[in-house]
Amino acid sequence: MDRRIFLKSAAAAVAYTAVGSAGILFSDEAEAVGTAAAHPFWLKDRYIDCVRADTKERARIEFYGNGRYLRDGYRHACYFFRDAKDNNAVAQMDVQLFNLIYAIQEWARMAGKSNPLLTINSGYRTPRRNSRIEGAALNSMHIHGKAADIVVCGIEPWRVAEMAKHFRGGGVGTYRGFTHIDTGRMREWLGK
Repeated sequence: MDRRIFLKSAAAAVAYTAVGSAGILFSDEAEAVGTAAAHPFWLKDRYIDCVRADTKERARIEFYGNGRYLRDGYRHACYFFRDAKDNNAVAQMDVQLFNLIYAIQEWARMAGKSNPLLTINSGYRTPRRNSRIEGAALNSMHIHGKAADIVVCGIEPWRVAEMAKHFRGGGVGTYRGFTHIDTGRMREWLGK
């Protein structure tokens, strides 16, 4: 498939996914809405290959398969993106974040990266822990389960940021050692 066509189709599909900001929808009706305008890229099984920077846990989490979101996979992903530095607090994560991460990893595979392992520096943060992080936004997308600070093995943070911007999933911050992605409003910034 032509990369330009893929990027345009995938970006459009992200914008029309059937998951609202209130949470994840699992019903067949919600799935029908999401797949009606979807590119075949979004009909494939979706998984995230990831490792946590703090605990060194590693997992391959399938959260979408056989044409629908998988409850157990979604729950596993939410647990994996937990705040391990504040009593392992778990939150309902925005499935759009997982879709965006899947898209970035799949793009890397299509571009020839055989193992674009994702390192999670930060996913969900409790408000208490977020308030103790220097420079963290008071109303950070992390406390709403809508953000992750990531590193993709073998890909510079600015390249990951460029890909995230193509998918138009939300905010993108480029830092020296990682990329921040979220499913909030569209915006971009350069961090320290």
